[in-house]
Amino acid sequence: MLEAYLADLKEVVDLDCGSGNCAGVTRVAEIMKRHYESIGFTAELVDVGHKAGRGLFATNKPGAETFDIMFNAHLDTVYPDGTAAAQPFRIEDGRVYGPGCADCKAGVIAIYHALKNARKEDLDRLAVAVVYNPDEEVSSLSSRPWLAAMAKKCRRVVVSEPGRASGAFVRSRKGRSVWSVTVHGVAAHAGNNPQDGRSAILAAARFTIAVSALQDYEGKGTSVTVGVISGGTVCNTIPAECTMKIDTRFKRDEDGRAIDEGIEKLAREDWGDGITVEAVRVSSSPAMPCTDAAKALAGLIDEAARLEGFKATWVDSGGGSDANRIAQTGTPVVDGVAPAGGCFHAAEKEYLLVDTIESRVRMLSRLLTLI
Repeated sequence: MLEAYLADLKEVVDLDCGSGNCAGVTRVAEIMKRHYESIGFTAELVDVGHKAGRGLFATNKPGAETFDIMFNAHLDTVYPDGTAAAQPFRIEDGRVYGPGCADCKAGVIAIYHALKNARKEDLDRLAVAVVYNPDEEVSSLSSRPWLAAMAKKCRRVVVSEPGRASGAFVRSRKGRSVWSVTVHGVAAHAGNNPQDGRSAILAAARFTIAVSALQDYEGKGTSVTVGVISGGTVCNTIPAECTMKIDTRFKRDEDGRAIDEGIEKLAREDWGDGITVEAVRVSSSPAMPCTDAAKALAGLIDEAARLEGFKATWVDSGGGSDANRIAQTGTPVVDGVAPAGGCFHAAEKEYLLVDTIESRVRMLSRLLTLI
């Protein structure tokens, strides 16, 4: 199985398929369609809009209205065209290297091989959905409605993002909001009449301190990060404008909403004569909490791993994935169960640990025997 897995992985790693390369992403979908049809699944390309490549839906039970389990992974990478040629698939010192080898091609191929090697009686008994979306690396902006619609039809979802470098799986993820805040002041000459100016940068500095106070690292596990700040034009002019990009993270959606409301409230406060503040939330992603239903699904993963000879370990992640969006539908979901790797999004460094491949694939096959 390992030899076949690596051959299939090489085929998709050696293709440019960044999120914006619709043809490249679609080519990966076509390859996987061929694979699933070869094991008797029905597979079809899915059009999620002109801004993304095609997704793929495959199932062993065409016409099913509901599914016992849905496996999800994404077909796109973060890498620009030319990366596949510059950093082709290779194996060195027990690691696979190449763009997207771990994130998320390892999961794409792992799901296929798990189903290829699944017991016939399990596939006869269960309705399985495979959903590969084409644009996760750009927040699944085109495929979100499709992902949500599919998740609502399923009793449980397993997302095959890569396992952590430690080998751990992911039981929860934080939600995120991104804000753009613009502070408007009044320009004036820094030498002749500075008193007539109202510094947008000074107000933005005060705003930064105030907005940072909304976070609660130790208690709620929330964070508020002013990650980018830009203002002014030349050093001898009181700056009339300053912009900030703010990242917020939260374990619970209600805590995220409280931070959002706090930012809006701060924007309405008086920051000085002639100073106004505009705050716009430009994107948001819900949290993936570790609910009781998700814990039950993780328990099945634990048992499947035990039966395959290893102990599953779990982490809580501060980053997001499609599992966040799937969790919002109410369907229990776990993530990061694919073979383990590290240095994601770094073309020369991204790697996949070869010695985690077979055990993870067998675990996914074994999971089907437990549901």
